Parts: sequence; structure tokens; C-alpha cells
Amino acid sequence: MTKQRKVFQRFTTVCLTLIGLFAVVTSCHGEEEKYEVAHKIMFKAEASAGSNITHITHNGKGEVNQIDVSGTTWISPEITETNRLRVGETVNWTKTVIADAIGANASSTLKVQIYVDGVLKKEVITTGKGLTSRADYDVEFKVN
Repeated sequence: MTKQRKVFQRFTTVCLTLIGLFAVVTSCHGEEEKYEVAHKIMFKAEASAGSNITHITHNGKGEVNQIDVSGTTWISPEITETNRLRVGETVNWTKTVIADAIGANASSTLKVQIYVDGVLKKEVITTGKGLTSRADYDVEFKVN
């Protein structure tokens, strides 16, 4: 074998080894472990005495829910929202609740609340006879 041919074979072997090593490293990098992050969301609406809540709209599990109701109090079922994230990744999902009510008089109130993991995060109170209250809250999903 000539000296040039031996050099070429060694060069080729080294190159193929480096390409293979690069392929292994980059394929492992793309498969970072994801962690499931969950929050429990609950919505509430409360109207003052003599008033009547008529309609609720809220978002949960990626869909908008519209509900006709009657009464002074409404509480949603607890909704578990999950997201799969990598370490250091953060995502915010906006949760919204809107309530409509008919007040007994001009000083009637309608309160809407958003709870995340059992903690009150947002509360909005409106006053009047024709009542609409809306609360929005950005729920943070984060993996440290």
C-alpha cells in the first residue's frame, strides 16, 4: 500500500468516527426530559342578595364553556390543567371567567374569582343593576 493510501484511510476512519460521534451527541440532545406541571383551577361567581346570575363563560382544558345558570352563587368544578415542559421552560395560560347577572337594585354587586391551587389569584367586583364581571389571570407553568 502506498503512503498516500494509508493516510487517506486513516483520514477517512477519523472523519467517519467524528461524524458518528456527532450524530450520537446531537440525537441525545434533542431528547431532553420533559416534566409534567399541573395546576388546579376553579372559578366562582357570587351576586348580592336579591340578584340573579344568568350566564357564566370560562375557559378550561383548552375549551370555552358557556353555562346558563340561576341563583346568587356559582362554583365551577376543579379543573386540572397540565403542561409538559423542559427544565428552565415557562409557559403562561390565561384563564378567564365572565359572569352576567341581573341586580336587585343599583347597589347590587357581582363578584367573580379565579383560584389556582386553592389560592385566590384574581377577584373583580362590579356594581349596578345590569351586571357583567370579568376576571383574567395568567397561570404560570414552570420547571426550575
